[in-house]
Amino acid sequence: MKIPAYVVLRVVSLTLIAIGLSLASLSIIILTSNGNSAVQHREIMLSLGALLLLNGLIGPIRVVFHGVQIPVEIKRTITIQAVALPLSGVVFIFAGIMDTSVYVALAYLIAGICAIYSAIAGFYSLSKTLPNTFYISEMVSIFRSTGITGNRKYSQADQAFQRWTSGSEGIAIGKQACDGKIVKLDSNEVLLSSFFTDRPLVLNFASYSCPHYRKRIGELQALMGKWKRFGVEFLTVYTAEAHAEDGWKLVQQYVNDSEYTAEVDFCFPYAKSIHERKEMANWLIDNKHFDMTVVLDTIEDRLLKAYNSWPIRLYIIHEGKIAYCGDQGPFGYSPSSLDPVLQKIINKYI
Repeated sequence: MKIPAYVVLRVVSLTLIAIGLSLASLSIIILTSNGNSAVQHREIMLSLGALLLLNGLIGPIRVVFHGVQIPVEIKRTITIQAVALPLSGVVFIFAGIMDTSVYVALAYLIAGICAIYSAIAGFYSLSKTLPNTFYISEMVSIFRSTGITGNRKYSQADQAFQRWTSGSEGIAIGKQACDGKIVKLDSNEVLLSSFFTDRPLVLNFASYSCPHYRKRIGELQALMGKWKRFGVEFLTVYTAEAHAEDGWKLVQQYVNDSEYTAEVDFCFPYAKSIHERKEMANWLIDNKHFDMTVVLDTIEDRLLKAYNSWPIRLYIIHEGKIAYCGDQGPFGYSPSSLDPVLQKIINKYI
């Protein structure tokens, strides 16, 4: 059964909000009640506090402090839980020890606020970064591959981020766009700057093996259809694979793609030559009916490193400078975020 991941995350968000509001309401009831109800809540406070604190320590806190590199949006959500769970646990334990109605009510209120904050800033925010066709089974596959239990040694994601990225920041807006050699599909080498004009250039760094990118292709091509008539140029730089067989591998990540046949036909290792990278670029073009101009990064991955663009990233270059730098992929990759920037630039020509 194909269940969109964003739906599951929003159900979790709504559940946490309901829990948070219930806890806040309970705190008000305790404060306004005539009798001292702390005694009947004491065991609940201590037990719930210990459970939340333990879950926080062996789960999100362990992941955060163990230093595994994972996608920014997932790490942000986990970091929020690393604060909310133990904080709720500590206030519950404190209220159980103090054994007064005021502290019990305060503990319920703080835990309620933590639950609501986790829902909105954590799970709901993460859900907004996901395509509608990104399914929960694919999300689980990503979580497993990241070594989410905190075991950095076995984290394929951590190894890949260490190899291909230098932090999460791209080139700052207003800075000069980096130049470098690229290879066209006819095998001729040119400079990236040969595509720079007085009109904006959308620079799309991507590879076929990124599932988040494949699910955003429709949005990207719709954006191209909208802005091409205003003179906006679009260029895809095909880079190192996001999820190569010999790198950060995702199990059965292609089963929901229309071109899927069998797992044996979808084993894509890192390209070891420019010819192999060209084959993968043509595979993308043919199987996704991709009609954007595609060029290849050098086999030394010079532009990928210069733009810190792995696994996927979007830029807008205008008059040789960076007019827009998208967030690091996979979940920070959002074609719709280009719209307001392009509108602002094009307005200057109208």
